[in-house]
Amino acid sequence: MKRKKSHERSMGTMISTVCFFLMALFLFLQAADFLDAGYRLRGTVIGICALCCVAGGMRFVIHDVITKIRVKK
Repeated sequence: MKRKKSHERSMGTMISTVCFFLMALFLFLQAADFLDAGYRLRGTVIGICALCCVAGGMRFVIHDVITKIRVKK
């Protein structure tokens, strides 16, 4: 019996994934500019936002890893 995927790879999910990664790239560049200009707090906060966008782009991978960890227990 074939296992059904818990999430579908539709065009909408692919577009949103690309948007997450592009936004993460933009935010990383913006954070680097703020850090170079001496704005440590702004650069750090925007860097954290960029990491959150990367996590959003990898949401299906994260879900699969967590599911595999839970199944092993």
